Amino acid sequence: MSPTSTMPTDASGGGAHGISRDGYAKAAVHELKSSDLEGAKVHGRDDETIGSVSTLTLGAEGRIDAAVIDVGGFLGIGAHSVLVPFDDLTVLRATDGSDVRVHMDTTKDKLKAMPQHHG
Repeated sequence: MSPTSTMPTDASGGGAHGISRDGYAKAAVHELKSSDLEGAKVHGRDDETIGSVSTLTLGAEGRIDAAVIDVGGFLGIGAHSVLVPFDDLTVLRATDGSDVRVHMDTTKDKLKAMPQHHG
């Protein structure tokens, strides 16, 4: 799959940067469940894997407001966990509905440089 840029998305749909992939469509936030996202790989600017979603935090009205992303480590051991606003993520779902991809316009090094999240 090759990255294709689109216009920036609005905050209500998640994703500060428009990202699209062949065979995937932007997932509507209200259709996402925590089980869709927890454990999902997070892909960076060049489509490389930069981490994985560990947990989600909920804000007002039970809506997802942030994600804890584990960077580095092996099977969760030694991972550097960071808290990122959900609006910084773009969530794509396969058009056949079977796969979810999480994208973030950053690099693994920038995530590792963020303060450790203890929560």
